[in-house]
Amino acid sequence: MHKVHKALKTAQQAYNMLQVDCNCTLKKTSALNTKITTQGKMYALFYHFWVIPGIFPMTPQPDVDLCSPTHWASPEAKLNGTTAELYQCVPKDLYKSMEKYMPFDSLFCTAVSTEHSNIIHTIKSCAGIIFSALKLNPSLFASQTDVRKWDNNNNLILLKRNGKEEYIQLAPVLFTRPDAMTADEFLKSSVLVKIVHVEMYGKKILSGKIKGQKARGQHCNAQCVTEGLIVGTTVMARFLLMHDPEFTVIGAETKINYQADYDFYLEHLFKCTPWACSVMDYFNKEVFGITNQSCVPASNNSPTASPS
Repeated sequence: MHKVHKALKTAQQAYNMLQVDCNCTLKKTSALNTKITTQGKMYALFYHFWVIPGIFPMTPQPDVDLCSPTHWASPEAKLNGTTAELYQCVPKDLYKSMEKYMPFDSLFCTAVSTEHSNIIHTIKSCAGIIFSALKLNPSLFASQTDVRKWDNNNNLILLKRNGKEEYIQLAPVLFTRPDAMTADEFLKSSVLVKIVHVEMYGKKILSGKIKGQKARGQHCNAQCVTEGLIVGTTVMARFLLMHDPEFTVIGAETKINYQADYDFYLEHLFKCTPWACSVMDYFNKEVFGITNQSCVPASNNSPTASPS
């Protein structure tokens, strides 16, 4: 009997040690998963609304130049460019997980999709105020599928040339003055600035308030814009004026390919032309009060680092 008790005691001790080890492993895994989810949310806000399928697990792409036209030359080049950008925006201590941790894909992509939906929900809830300077009835935004969006002239002239024909990527609403579109004022729109303000500081900023619950940008201590942040704002502005029920890759009613439009805007900002640099400077000044000029692509900086 003594031997039995001794064996049971030894087994209990071994079990207790195993349980401690398991708990430690679970805590480490939980912490890792939380970190991956956090990075997915930041990616949706600052870099891209959609993740290219099959991108994980990934390998480094050190020779990819995100500002090169070849970045967009083919689906493979686009994949390599997105991979290179992910290595820039994700902390180095997650590189190994991106390359070998199998749950990374689902955790990251789910976080991106969820945050994408949450951002849209937030902007929808204050769309009437965001578009208030454009002579639109605030009730137009009470429902995303409001039938008036089909034929309301004040709405259509913000989406189409002269309010007629096809929806265009260079929509009037995306210019400083929708009624006088000039090339150098593309994307320098007060509507886009308001959307970024809400993303960075919350809806309270629209009423001039500063105090209150921290918003997305404040949680990550954002201090400058990125190309992806501006482009996400751009496609959202167009979507909110459309009658598509959900912000999906392809609009159910309009058949607009929002992801293709997203890439179109992103490609032009990544070229780092004088116009692209002026857009980055415009948003940094309007949103963060940064007045120094810079032609360094914001994607090469963390959102928490001011442009040099």
